[in-house]
Amino acid sequence: MGGIVIELQREALDEKISIESLIRKAYLVAKKLKLKEFEEWLNQEQNGYKKEIPEYRNIIGEIKAWNPYHGWIPMILPAKVADIASRMPIPNSISSLLDVYNSSEDRVAFSVNGAMTEFFNNSTDFMPTKYAFFVSKSELYRIMSTVRNKILDWALLLEENGIVGNEMTFTDVEKQIAIDTPIINNYINNFYSKVSDVDMKQG
Repeated sequence: MGGIVIELQREALDEKISIESLIRKAYLVAKKLKLKEFEEWLNQEQNGYKKEIPEYRNIIGEIKAWNPYHGWIPMILPAKVADIASRMPIPNSISSLLDVYNSSEDRVAFSVNGAMTEFFNNSTDFMPTKYAFFVSKSELYRIMSTVRNKILDWALLLEENGIVGNEMTFTDVEKQIAIDTPIINNYINNFYSKVSDVDMKQG
């Protein structure tokens, strides 16, 4: 066997390797190298985000209102509101994104949170109703692909700095390099933006 970092690179390039399996292996590497921030990022990808959310998890879509006579209808919003409402952060775990992606034919609907529902109901003359955020399933694929690419870039960065491992172990020198190299230890800087509560269902 080669070093686990080289294995990680190889698996990041292989679309047949599930994103969940790839994250678990990257988590193992981060744990052994004692890279707490990267370890925490991978943990949140596995289990979902509670506070901050990476910028790449902001998806582009369209808010629609439920009309009891016509079903889901597009909303006409002021330009500034429409621009904000066209983006939504997705904190769900990577496994839930994968499940919905695999079970959806074309689009996915996210039910908006209570604060947004109240805002829209107070901003229109229509009867109070429910709202949903509709998005192409390709946006979910983009999130998963971005995670895969970030893991690949990180694994390449480890190798560039002499960290490859011996099978599934690392030397003390490799561990120290990882901790002492800012570009490795602080790799997840600038990943994050604010989080918003959403529920996901197939549209």
